[in-house]
Amino acid sequence: MQPVRRLESLFDWMQEPAVGAIVAAVTAEGAILRFVGGCVRNGLLGRPVSDIDAATDAPPEQVVTLLERDGIRAIPTGIEHGTVTALKDGRKIEITTLRVDVETDGRRARVAFTDDWAEDAMRRDFTMNALFLDADGTLYDPVGGLPDLESGLVRFVGDPEQRIREDVLRILRFFRFHVQYGRIGPEPEGLAACARLAGLLPSLAGERVREEMLKLLAARDPAPTVYLMREQGVLTPILPEARNLPCLSALATLTGSQEEADPDPLRRLAALISAGEDAGEGSGEAVAWRLRLSNAERARLLAMVTPAIDIDPAADAPARRRALYRVGADIFRDLVLLDWAQRRADQTNAVPDWVEGGYRVLLATAEGWTRPVLPVGGVDLLELGIPAGPKIGTLLKRLEDWWINQDFAPDREACLAQIQGWRDA
Repeated sequence: MQPVRRLESLFDWMQEPAVGAIVAAVTAEGAILRFVGGCVRNGLLGRPVSDIDAATDAPPEQVVTLLERDGIRAIPTGIEHGTVTALKDGRKIEITTLRVDVETDGRRARVAFTDDWAEDAMRRDFTMNALFLDADGTLYDPVGGLPDLESGLVRFVGDPEQRIREDVLRILRFFRFHVQYGRIGPEPEGLAACARLAGLLPSLAGERVREEMLKLLAARDPAPTVYLMREQGVLTPILPEARNLPCLSALATLTGSQEEADPDPLRRLAALISAGEDAGEGSGEAVAWRLRLSNAERARLLAMVTPAIDIDPAADAPARRRALYRVGADIFRDLVLLDWAQRRADQTNAVPDWVEGGYRVLLATAEGWTRPVLPVGGVDLLELGIPAGPKIGTLLKRLEDWWINQDFAPDREACLAQIQGWRDA
């Protein structure tokens, strides 16, 4: 395998002492270690690098021995598949022995180890993920990934159908990588293979689908790619409730502004399922179960698709504060953005300036908002001589409603007087 280029300067993470120590340990007895995958791809594009992966021709057991000999922690995270995680001074590198697939079933593979770098490259998913980089900055491109990366073309390594049958998740990764790295239209053969094999998607574990879909929805503007997924029959097998694409598209128009500075994938998922004949709690529950969302994610998704309050851009200040109290600032913000996006999706003409301004006021109200606390509790009612029992709770709920409608202004004395007045009436 011949090099194609040498970096003019090493990436910052390559110059970290911990990275150098890990490389030196693994290569101490003649083994080769090269960085591969996202750290190389993103480094060449000038994008942030979070995870560092490397490949080596040394067997995994030898990698463990070499690391531990130099006092570097070696974690056998996937040693049966050749992967060892090296950890030093807070820096983590996943090191995987070169391998070939012996048997695959679309979800997992049985592998054999090899010392052939080109053979290892041929089992990877996309050409831009099969670039190898020596610690001295020498770059290797066995499958033509560099021109694809530079042009923004997501292309399968070798035969797309074969790559997909090895791991069906690669269908979703094709679209996710297209939205993140594509700068030209999708590669036709890969797109056609994804459409042909879309019927295999239900075999995937929900956790794997969740990870890919949330990463895709976190892109700056995922809507065109999600439309493409629907056109190719890829979206319905994994997310049949995703019928509100116009709302997703409109929500993305808010991205990058003060309204939605950071794209939120769960909010965008809610936008997709927030309208239409299957919308509501049932669709939210189905999506949460299918994608194996955490309890917190499930609760937030349901709060967005089955809102407990109505959003009104013309609401006055007390009404805004009442709504905030009912659902909290985070959900209130979600609901404002979703309602704003839906209005943009529904309007054939531009949304009036006063309406857009109203949504901005709603969002501003939520900024820095602190939820007020009812000044009295059950103990106070007991001290007034009200007997313990259900009546305490009933009176507290009645008091809270009164206090909310008074714009949270009554203090402790006023609240106790109100309770006393109800008793005496």
